Amino acid sequence: MKRFYIPSNAINLQKTQAVINKPDAHHIKNVLRLEKGHVIQIILPDGVSYSASIKSITNDCVITDILSQLNISKPSTHHITVAQSMLKDKKMDTLIRQTTELGVDQWISFISERSIARPSKERMEKKVKRWQSIAKSAAQQCQRQLVPEICEHLLDLSQVFSLISKKDTRGYFFWEKSKKKLETSEKLSFHSMILIFGPEGGFTDNEAKMASDAGFCLLSLGSRILRAETATIVGLSLTQFLHGNLY
Repeated sequence: MKRFYIPSNAINLQKTQAVINKPDAHHIKNVLRLEKGHVIQIILPDGVSYSASIKSITNDCVITDILSQLNISKPSTHHITVAQSMLKDKKMDTLIRQTTELGVDQWISFISERSIARPSKERMEKKVKRWQSIAKSAAQQCQRQLVPEICEHLLDLSQVFSLISKKDTRGYFFWEKSKKKLETSEKLSFHSMILIFGPEGGFTDNEAKMASDAGFCLLSLGSRILRAETATIVGLSLTQFLHGNLY
């Protein structure tokens, strides 16, 4: 069953009909070549999912009749935010796709001292739109109920540090000079976690001190020096594994 994400206002109050607009309508008609009577799955922003039968179809709009609400898989045990220092070229695009597949709930981009890529406000707006499209596509591919939230603003590191002010949030700062490894002892009862990963040149000693002072746990990913994009995938995968969210 093909899956499509729709905004909350695309389904009527009686939960009997839902509308799918461009570009998904074009994709349904001209790429998938679905027709009247085909049954698809539609997913709302809160993860509620329905099976729906196509009632009418054009390039601009697909109207569906709701058939039934679907049982959804259990969400991850923790809400995970990945905060990634800006990387060069298309590395951020790739990471958003991969972290979506690995179950990240929120993506934040920020500038650190050694960041090489420093997009302007206009370029950042274009990047965010592209990232939102990538996250949506990746969520459809891996059959996630929720599309990760992409922060629309480029933050600085101090703003990221302020996000663990909540008592039930745990912060991890991955730094190659740390001596502490991510172990099973880190599997604690925190509702949410923020994982911070650095740029190509890594974090400075000053940034690591700021992270520690802010309450973040400084962690190493082992003795090997990993590429920035590799470190993000390894750190997120280990965190998800330790909390039972990879199987």
